[in-house]
Amino acid sequence: MKNISLLLLSTAAFSSTQAALMITEVMSSSSHAGGAANGDWFELTNTGSLSVDLTGYYWDDDGATGNDGALFPAITLLPSESIVIVAESIANIPDFVAAWGGGFTAYSEELFSGNDPFSGLGSGGDQIEIWDSDPNVGPANLVASATFGTATEGSSFEWDTSGTSLDLSIAGENEAFVAISDGADPAGAGTDVASPGFAVVPEASSAALLLLGLLPILRRRR
Repeated sequence: MKNISLLLLSTAAFSSTQAALMITEVMSSSSHAGGAANGDWFELTNTGSLSVDLTGYYWDDDGATGNDGALFPAITLLPSESIVIVAESIANIPDFVAAWGGGFTAYSEELFSGNDPFSGLGSGGDQIEIWDSDPNVGPANLVASATFGTATEGSSFEWDTSGTSLDLSIAGENEAFVAISDGADPAGAGTDVASPGFAVVPEASSAALLLLGLLPILRRRR
């Protein structure tokens, strides 16, 4: 039993120290007519227990070749933190965040460098891929990716922090809600449904709960 206990503990420790990036939400077709909250956006979540320095990371929707992606600015993503990358100007970001009720951090496309600071996310289906450096100038590791199909206007695509697709956002499910406003001036009622800045954490499986329940017993038998 001692060996089993040590194996479980060491496995848990190994998993908890791995920084894992996950694309957890994509809005590729806003129903807001204009203003500060109608740009495409995606949510990036650090599912690990270590902070990740994203400086110099690269993202694109056309794969590793072509040199038409964007380089991240100086951003440190904390453990369990979600941020939102938005195709809006820096001036519009406060209104974008306010349109969704606040409580999260969003970054404007204008902070990104590269040949295309924000690759337009196709409403007919597209992908997002993130590398730890520019794959066009040297070796790079693919660290996160998401593929999505044809959008329903005004609804985001969601994934939980394990990478499981939750399909389109539905108000009242998986923390999704209707935007407070449309970000226009003067602001109107929001129509988009999403949950920017708040990733969905899956419920623990029965097997995982069983292992957690066994740990105290295994420790006592050491």
